[in-house]
Amino acid sequence: MAKEETLPQPVSTMTPAQLERRRRLTDTVIEMIDQMGPEQLQMRDVAERSGVALGTAYRYFSSKDHLLAAAWADWQRRLTDRVRAEVSRDASRNRSAPGGACTRVQAFLSRETRAFQRHPNFARLVAYVEVSSDPFASEELAGLRSDNFATLVALMDGVPADVVRPAMTAINATLGSGLTAWICGRLTFADFSRQLEEVVRLILGPYDQA
Repeated sequence: MAKEETLPQPVSTMTPAQLERRRRLTDTVIEMIDQMGPEQLQMRDVAERSGVALGTAYRYFSSKDHLLAAAWADWQRRLTDRVRAEVSRDASRNRSAPGGACTRVQAFLSRETRAFQRHPNFARLVAYVEVSSDPFASEELAGLRSDNFATLVALMDGVPADVVRPAMTAINATLGSGLTAWICGRLTFADFSRQLEEVVRLILGPYDQA
């Protein structure tokens, strides 16, 4: 079909009105994902609920996978901004309490994973978009990974550079596999949280303040 052959319009070239319509589409996905899994969500339903024409939706997103990846990236960035603010606020209130990279990363990941516990369909969305073959969905995920990397690097202030990258690899692998195992019923949320905490403590524990 023609809509599958047409490349989506780059975000950098969109007008404010186009960006607003694009945002309505991703916001609608975020609302709908809380009510249904990503497999059940359809582009036509998103367009209708958002008030954006289906043809317009396909000018902004190459496929359902592209739209879901963009919505997931928006949700994750909002969550990250909120959690970073909470961690920073708590650190300011408890300046006398010991803590370093391990404490900061643990606090950040604990809040983020609890958000998935409250909204399990977003964990299902992560698993869904991570295996997508859509190149534009992959671009969205690459941008999100870059942002997440920068966030964790900032939280790992004081950790040697040659430790940061393998730490990121281990933490992200544990987080990703744990979320998938949890939503598939192979792991309880408590065990998932414990495994993630153990990995963080093993790698970053030596860099916490005594």
